[in-house]
Amino acid sequence: MSEARLLSLVARYPQRAALARRVRDGSVFEMLRRLEARGYVWRQRDHYRLTRAGRNELAMTLALLRLVRRRA
Repeated sequence: MSEARLLSLVARYPQRAALARRVRDGSVFEMLRRLEARGYVWRQRDHYRLTRAGRNELAMTLALLRLVRRRA
C-alpha cells in the first residue's frame, strides 16, 4: 500500500478499529508508525490524525497524480 493511500485512509477513518476493518494487512500499523516518525501522522490513544505536514504531503501527491493522469 502506498503512503498516499494510507494517508487518505487516515483522513477518512481516524479510528484504529475502522482502519483495521478497511485494511486487512497487519503491516499497515508498522507503516503508520513510520509516518508518525516522519511527522505526517499524530496518534492519540486509538485515533490517528494527519498533521499539517501529512495534509500537505497528501495534497501534493494527489496534485501530482492529477497531472500525470491528465498527460497520459
